[in-house]
Amino acid sequence: MLSENENTYLAKWLDNDLTAEELEELKALPEYDEYKKIVEGLAFFNAPSFDLQQSLETTITKLDSPKKGKVIKLRPILYAISAAASIVLIIGLFFNKVSYTADPGQQLAVVLPDGSSVELNAASTLSHQRFFWSNSRQVTLNGEAFFKVTSGTNFTVATQLGSIEVLGTQFNVKGRSNEFIVGCYEGKVRVSSVENQKKILEKGDAVSLQDNVLISEKITETTPLWMSGESLFDSVPLEKVLDEIERQYNITFNRDAIDQNQLFTGGFNYKDLKIALESVLVPMGIEYVVNGNMVLLSPR
Repeated sequence: MLSENENTYLAKWLDNDLTAEELEELKALPEYDEYKKIVEGLAFFNAPSFDLQQSLETTITKLDSPKKGKVIKLRPILYAISAAASIVLIIGLFFNKVSYTADPGQQLAVVLPDGSSVELNAASTLSHQRFFWSNSRQVTLNGEAFFKVTSGTNFTVATQLGSIEVLGTQFNVKGRSNEFIVGCYEGKVRVSSVENQKKILEKGDAVSLQDNVLISEKITETTPLWMSGESLFDSVPLEKVLDEIERQYNITFNRDAIDQNQLFTGGFNYKDLKIALESVLVPMGIEYVVNGNMVLLSPR
């Protein structure tokens, strides 16, 4: 099984983007000969537009229920099934995706095949097509990440609530199921919501989705605060603050007894759970009891 680093080399090889030194490293892999055969075989077929799995199932069904009095030559059909199965395997190999996940309480640095870098915040997942990267520089994000994109063809970040298009820039995206916030730290980005609202952001600009409307904002810091181990909030529902603490410390709150709609202004750091809890809960008049990874909350 190839490591993620070797997978990156293989993707760059298919894009003819390997240096001479990287190509020699790839050729040294024991899997190189097999992968070379597969790549050479790709020249003899086009990816089918029909559902191969369904086609195989239909063929097998016909084998199981032959028409009365009709002689079926099994060998050509078996050859066809074998060939189709091989195509399925090749497509599965070359059209699957690579995923990177930062678990709760962790952050993860990712380098994409074109050299673009991504810093994933806690409880976030990034995925992209494994091969043919230069033909479609697109990633899918569920969570929060800071991007440094190399120059080249269009680069797109897709989230559940909207997408971001860039050429070469630095920007932060928070794209969770109930949040969509984009901040531009260098260059220029185009932000589009799922309802086709669009805004162009330049350095220092930000936008957030509120009640399905993109609202313009400003940022003054040079990098997102979460990369320095801190979160700040301005009149944000307590529920979202508690969600972020859970992600950063890999804990779970029992919140049934408190009002999560009350607004919180302040922040917490990622280094000390006790200090983080007191920074948020004490000003809100909430008591807490820590039991392992569970934190019970109650009003004072």
